Amino acid sequence: MTQLRIGGVAALSTILALWAGDVFDQLVWSLLVAAVIPSVTALVVSHQRWFVRVATGVVSIALTATIVVLIEGGGLDDIGTPFGPGLRRLLSTEWPSPVRPDLVGTVAVAIALGAALSAEFASRRQLHLSPLAPIAAGAIFVIGFSAPRGVSWVWPTALAVVATAFAAIGPVGPLSDRVRVLRGERRVLAVFATVAVVTGLFATFISMSPRADPRATEDPDRTAALLDPIEATLALQQLEPAAPLHVVELTDGDEMPTRWRTAALSDYNGRRWTPDLSLRPIGRRLATPEAVAGPVVAADIVFLDDDLQLVPLPGQPVTIDAAIETDLDRTLVRLAERPTEGTSVAISSTVEPTLDDVTNGQIATREVDESVSGLVDLAEGLAEVDGSLPATVLGRLRAIEEAMRNDFILDPDASGGGLQRALVDRFLRETQQGNAEQFSTGFVLIARSLGVDARVATGFVVEASQADGRSLTLGSTDAAIWPEVRIGGDWIAFDPVPAEPLANAEPPPVEPNVQSPAAPQPPTAPPPETAEEAIEQDGSENDGVTTGVSDVVEIATRVAAVSGIVLLPLLIVVMIILGLKWRRRRRRLSGAPSERIHGAWQEATDHLVDAGLSIGAAMTNDEIARAGRPHAPGAIRELERLATLSTAVTFGDPARPDLLADDASTCLDVVEESVDTGRSLRFRMRRRLSVRSLRSMTRSPV
Repeated sequence: MTQLRIGGVAALSTILALWAGDVFDQLVWSLLVAAVIPSVTALVVSHQRWFVRVATGVVSIALTATIVVLIEGGGLDDIGTPFGPGLRRLLSTEWPSPVRPDLVGTVAVAIALGAALSAEFASRRQLHLSPLAPIAAGAIFVIGFSAPRGVSWVWPTALAVVATAFAAIGPVGPLSDRVRVLRGERRVLAVFATVAVVTGLFATFISMSPRADPRATEDPDRTAALLDPIEATLALQQLEPAAPLHVVELTDGDEMPTRWRTAALSDYNGRRWTPDLSLRPIGRRLATPEAVAGPVVAADIVFLDDDLQLVPLPGQPVTIDAAIETDLDRTLVRLAERPTEGTSVAISSTVEPTLDDVTNGQIATREVDESVSGLVDLAEGLAEVDGSLPATVLGRLRAIEEAMRNDFILDPDASGGGLQRALVDRFLRETQQGNAEQFSTGFVLIARSLGVDARVATGFVVEASQADGRSLTLGSTDAAIWPEVRIGGDWIAFDPVPAEPLANAEPPPVEPNVQSPAAPQPPTAPPPETAEEAIEQDGSENDGVTTGVSDVVEIATRVAAVSGIVLLPLLIVVMIILGLKWRRRRRRLSGAPSERIHGAWQEATDHLVDAGLSIGAAMTNDEIARAGRPHAPGAIRELERLATLSTAVTFGDPARPDLLADDASTCLDVVEESVDTGRSLRFRMRRRLSVRSLRSMTRSPV
């Protein structure tokens, strides 16, 4: 029976070795050595003493590492690698791991260690299912290192089938008896079906999706909805040398627009303007004639860079002669296919009016939330003109625009980028010196504190002199960010940015918690070296030892984590068994006195059953007490007393049953103590965790 159990471990280890090829994305036949050598060694020494088995198991693991490393082309210097830096190297390589002697040897050592432990557990027949624990740990190891491939069904299914057959082999008795018992146990199939269904349901929710294979070159299923337009605009502004991006040829209209918008963002999370827009394909017409108000221009836009997909427009899009994607509010229009250099797209669009054209328009409102409510005082201070506030909201916005353009300082090199809210507040309240992005973001937040609907737009702004004529070139130097306010049905651009940066501007003071990029510093002479520092530098030779210790700690931590995962189901099973027995004891020893006497006798017989006593179905109480004497030699009188009390309350009605119940409880305590007296710790633990008294075929018939 022991050799049969070790043979089952060998089969499980062989499947695990084949499965471990997923770490390298191919079958690595040399890993079979890690399953064969420890299993064959365990079979040969299965009848030897425990220390002989352990010693030969260690030798088999070392022999496995040597053979696998040599098979994979390694030298003698590589033999010790799997026991040291091999795991760290395996963790630091991308999937699939390369088939190198050190990496294959590391995986082989892990499999061989699991096979040796399982074989040792299998040789101890009282540890019935414990050999499956190292196999489960090895499966977790393989799944973790082959995660990008995803868990296939072939190898886990094979492991499950062989593990089921292994579990059917009983710890005691011949195999024929075990097969006969299982054949008559009708609940086995129901239990297996329940386990399969529950496992499938849990796996549906907790299984990991296969990660992308870094070697694959297939086109992605889908791409991101939109890159960050603000970051794209900043990148264009910093482009060296400057490059032309679009050529606009006006085909219908009286005047070339000077402001061409590519995107507009309304959602600000305190750190950045988030382009969370749902884009969907749409036809060539984006607006109905009834919805179009104001002048409409038509133009041909030529793309000079194949990295650009956003279509610049002077206002609300009307028609675009290309396959496009857009959002519901038409805040941006993107070509569905990446254009090639020279692609021309015909568009028609409205032209947004200027601020001077909407002096009497109705400003759209927006709820003042907590994110901008603290800027109300600042907004009123900037809007004051000669000690008083303008009468209209539009007047206050124009006053704020004028104050920022005249009193604030434009510094294109200001640190922070302006996206973080803390930097924007510091720019508005303290330094009043920032880049164009900070000006635009700050103006939008101030406008929202007044209850005005405002947003940030990106695109291109050209001088009126550049727009003179029927043709216009939009270049990287024209990329811009500006604020917009909704007035009536139009989004009107404001310009709070100063026309020119202030020359020789003093840099703003840097707060302790705000870091700015450090400028390159000239090299300085190192300070003189003291004797103590020299000693400390000499100690740097011990860095290798420190690194080795950290590696050991890391490996120990990972082993502890894996062991915890493996041992968690065992802990749950232990808690369930102890809980069932505690609940059964509590139920039996409560109620009427006669029920407590019966319960005490039942508890005593169950203790004897868990200790190894077999009770026939037709045995009387006295016969059970006599058969249990070898298992409780120090409580023979108490055992017979319990049997007599149980028989008395079964066939008669004795006087003062309450006193008899107390006597039965005392006898039960003595029996329990006697069962464990003089026994080893392993016997006591095995008795407490035994399920013989819980199973219908082995529990006491009383």
